[in-house]
This record gives sequence, C-alpha cells and structure tokens, in this order.
Amino acid sequence: MKKTILIFGVSSFVGSNLAQMLGDEYRIVGTYNKTPVDIPGVTCVPLDVLKKDNVFKVLSIFKPNFTIYAVGMSSLTECLRNPKKADALNSAGASNCTMASERFGSKFIYLSSCYVLGGADTVYKESDTPFPNTVYGNSLSSTEFYVQRSCLNYLILRCAPLYGRSYNPLHPNWFEMLQTSLAKNVGIPADDEVWTGFLDVYVLAKIVKSMIHFGVTNKLLQVSSNNSMTRFEFAKAYAKVFKKDANLIQPSSGTFPIDRNQGKAVVANLFYKLDVSNLESLLGVKVPSIEESLLLTYQRFNAGV
Repeated sequence: MKKTILIFGVSSFVGSNLAQMLGDEYRIVGTYNKTPVDIPGVTCVPLDVLKKDNVFKVLSIFKPNFTIYAVGMSSLTECLRNPKKADALNSAGASNCTMASERFGSKFIYLSSCYVLGGADTVYKESDTPFPNTVYGNSLSSTEFYVQRSCLNYLILRCAPLYGRSYNPLHPNWFEMLQTSLAKNVGIPADDEVWTGFLDVYVLAKIVKSMIHFGVTNKLLQVSSNNSMTRFEFAKAYAKVFKKDANLIQPSSGTFPIDRNQGKAVVANLFYKLDVSNLESLLGVKVPSIEESLLLTYQRFNAGV
C-alpha cells in the first residue's frame, strides 16, 4: 500500500506541482482554502489552516505519513502590504499543522525561503543566523525557529525561488508572465539588483522524494541551484534556452519590498545565495546550475511533463 502525503495548500503553485509530481509513488491528499484544484489522482478537501480543530480532524481522518506545508502568502510585496495576514498564514497556520503532525506521528516538512536571510554579499550556510529584511522573510524565520524547537520529526527546506507553471490560470506567476510576454513578442521588465538561485519546482519534488527515501529527519537544509542570478539575467538565460528574443527583456530596479520597520539600511544590491553542500553531501547528488535547470525545464515542457 502506498504511503500517504498530506499537502496543506494543494492549490498553491508549489503545492499543486508537488501533488502532481509525487503522486506516482504516494497517495496524495491536499487541502485548499478558497481555490479548489482538480489534479488527477489527488484527493482535495477544503480547509482553513487557521482553524486548529479542523486541522487536527483532517490529520485524524487521513493519517498521513508525511505532511508538507505549502500554504502561505509568498508575495514579498503582498506580505509588506498585509503583515497580519502574512503572519497568520506563514506562521500561525504552520504552527497548527506542526502540532497536528506531531499528534498523529506524521513527519512535518516545512518549505521556507532564502528570504529569511539578510541580503549580504556572501554565500549563506544553514548555520548562519537569519536577519530577514522583508515581512515575508520575518514570518518564515519565526516559523523555522518554532518548528525546530517544537517538532520531533521534521524537515525544513529553505528554498531559492522556484519556478514552473501554476495550476491557477487566474493568477499567473512571474515565470508564466515571462513565458507569455516572450511568446507574444512583448517587452517585459525584470529586476537586476537582487541575486538568488533559481530552481525548477520539479527538482524540488525529486529532492523531497530522496529525503523521504533516505529517512532524513530533523534537519534544516538549503535547496537551490549552485549559482545565482538576478531576474534579468535569469530571463536572458531563459530566452537563450527557449529560443526567444532576449532584447524584449529590460532591466529594472527599485522594486524590492524592504521592511523598513526592521531598521535595515536600503542598499543597491541584495544577495540571497545559498550554500547547498550539506544537501549534496547528504543525498549524494549535485544540484544543477540555473542553466542546467532551464534545460531540464525545456525538455520536460516539450515532453508534456
């Protein structure tokens, strides 16, 4: 019998992609709040993660072996505009799901972000203390701390920006807007001041499978490409791989939503580079470069994956 994975936030970009990509080996159950999705082979149920009793009820019914928290407000700008909602979804909801997972013996997998870090020009290790300069990063950082202190069976995956296609056509992500603009020969601006890794969400799914297979427990691991770029450079690399007009991509700046309440100075460039040596050593793999990740994306899109 297949083991069960419960994905809180199955209608999100990451949640929906993980549901599809993990479904070949696991029974997938997903929860959504207001946006139902129809993913073949996935049982989807409505749930508000802020309602603790309902979260416990879902765990008691489905008894998942693994629980993935893919709920949350992931837009840095929206988090800055609505910090209370960001804290509720990124922190309070995760707390409810952590407690329920502990109660029913399910390994809790929390998806965090490189934005818990401070943006210095360095390559961050897992042991570096987070000093987030965004509302989004601050909410995730507090949850990382809570999970590590409160959970006896967990994984925290601190991820670079993930890209791919969404299951919600009404709210296209930045990667999809890039695809659409270049396909229609329409110009698109792209930030050229913030440096991160970029990774196909399909690679994350493979990493999650490997961690489950090897029984990795009670670790915070960073997941990223092995190099970094700005969105402008990433868009240029995308255009090269997908054979689009790179001249349509224009550099932009000054749009990063710094949380000035944190008292951080605003600098011209920010860097969220992740050291992935622990991940590579633990799983015996080599993570791809951004260019290699885009080649994988090109191949799987053409293959209909």
